[in-house]
Amino acid sequence: MGKKNRHFQILKLIDNAEIESQQVLLEALGREGVDISQSTLSKDLKELGVIKVRGKEGRFRFVQTKEREIFHVSLMLKRELTDFLTDSHAVGNFVVLKTISGNASGLAKCLDEIGWTEIVGTIAGDDTILIITQNQEDARKVIQKLEEIISSR
Repeated sequence: MGKKNRHFQILKLIDNAEIESQQVLLEALGREGVDISQSTLSKDLKELGVIKVRGKEGRFRFVQTKEREIFHVSLMLKRELTDFLTDSHAVGNFVVLKTISGNASGLAKCLDEIGWTEIVGTIAGDDTILIITQNQEDARKVIQKLEEIISSR
């Protein structure tokens, strides 16, 4: 079973049952035909942003967090940047990004969802994105973050 399907099974189980420990989760996954090691499960839970919390009755259980969404958006942002970004420039408190034609809106959506405090908002056309920041320093920080993502292949 691939990682994507394994992640789906993990999330399905923690959403539908109060799973108290990794051992209980491993056993439940086994009943679903997913045989993995404890270390693989631990890595999967971290990637998915799953944490253990104490419920109302005092018992622990696994739950999803916002970190999972941020992790997913980060992956999508990296993919959009590496696949479609062709140029970037800071101009005052703006950042102008050029993409392959037809791909600006997807990249802009990722930038809107990533939650960087430097970004006030984005405007996307067909192949151009205008990122609005508060000041020149924030525009430089956005360019730096984008370059770091691209170079982290």
